[in-house]
Amino acid sequence: MSNISESKEGVKWYQFKSVTKVFGIHIKYFLPLSFVVLVALMTGILPSDGFVRSIVVLMAVGGLMSWIGSVVPLIRSVGGKLLFPMFGTVILMKTGIFPETASESANLLMDNGFQMFFVASIVVGTILATDGKLLKASALRYLPILFLVQVFGLAFAFLSSLITGKSFYEAVFFIAAPCMAGGTSGAITTLPSLYSSVLQTDMSTMSGNLFATAMLGTYLALAISIVMKILASNFPKLMGNGQGELLKKESAEITEAKKNMTVYPNSTNDYGDLIGGLFLSLAVTVVGSILNYFVPNVVYIAWTIIIVILVKIFGLVPDELCKKANCWSQFTQEYLIIIICAGIGMSSSSGVSLSSIMSPATIITLLMTFAGAIIGAMVGAKIFGLHRYETAITAAMCSCNIGASGDVQMLALTERMDLLAFATISTRIGGAMMLIEISILFPIVVRALGL
Repeated sequence: MSNISESKEGVKWYQFKSVTKVFGIHIKYFLPLSFVVLVALMTGILPSDGFVRSIVVLMAVGGLMSWIGSVVPLIRSVGGKLLFPMFGTVILMKTGIFPETASESANLLMDNGFQMFFVASIVVGTILATDGKLLKASALRYLPILFLVQVFGLAFAFLSSLITGKSFYEAVFFIAAPCMAGGTSGAITTLPSLYSSVLQTDMSTMSGNLFATAMLGTYLALAISIVMKILASNFPKLMGNGQGELLKKESAEITEAKKNMTVYPNSTNDYGDLIGGLFLSLAVTVVGSILNYFVPNVVYIAWTIIIVILVKIFGLVPDELCKKANCWSQFTQEYLIIIICAGIGMSSSSGVSLSSIMSPATIITLLMTFAGAIIGAMVGAKIFGLHRYETAITAAMCSCNIGASGDVQMLALTERMDLLAFATISTRIGGAMMLIEISILFPIVVRALGL
């Protein structure tokens, strides 16, 4: 990363040198290559081969938009790396700057399982990358608190529907759930895939709105954390401030697990790690599909999550395979997610409604959801012997953000970086728990409402 460019007047509105590569290619090469692709797109002379056209268009447009979103500070500050590929392409399609063939190129990839391919990679890799010993040691004290956080959060979302006039169906499943589904990947792909499998509709129609809702929720969660930090500093006893300690009395197992926690590398020089992680992710998803065949009331993504959590807790997967799954998962989260975001935005049926997302009703629902999550965390802290403030930050607020980067932001802001291990469990395992719960609740509610 280069130093930020500055002028005599101060920091420039752009910071071109802050990001020099797109998809691993230096920007001085990527820009002319992407320009060639865009000219071919707009003149109708792209290759006729379906997937060649689809992938190259989404990489060129998505990569360019992601770079712009990363080098313009104002856009970057609101998550522009992913936000701009999605909403920038929406604008290009709605204004007619891009031809309809662009939408056809996106739909070709998006309608043929690319999102589910991404979901499988993320779900398996992120859970297997969680330290198994810490997960097992904290299961009896921390995981029940995560469950309380989610129950209280969804319950308060339900109550918000009585105040705002929104249906409880929308408040719970389309506003609260995306913020507690384990980060951006949950909102962009996993939840839409789950909902689509039940509603039998195109998942791309809801991905944009769910992602934007999750981003809005992250900003609100950060604001709430600032308020909580001020209260914890001024009223430590009232807030249950543990001064950086989560557990009032830490078990020997947790102390040992934290001391010897396994951290898998996010990158690799061995291409076999990537392809092995890909196969592992897809193979475990197939096992989930088989279980779904015999127990159809639980969707196969939920079965996949259950399988991975269990094998991780009981140490049935060797570190070598966990490393491969994590490397592939990190690759998809770093690069493929940009293609996913561009594809969602470029799909003509995307239908992202910013006015709906920014409505007072949505904001009230999010605030009440987070209030419920905090109350649930503090109730759980009282029951299981944890400090209330630290529990509210890790179990509640780190369950309501965009994932790993959101965890770092939250803990840095509240000066609790030592609790990153528990924040990671909140995001990865808590998000998986939420997806399992939603996969059970959503079909029941859909049938009851006759949707």
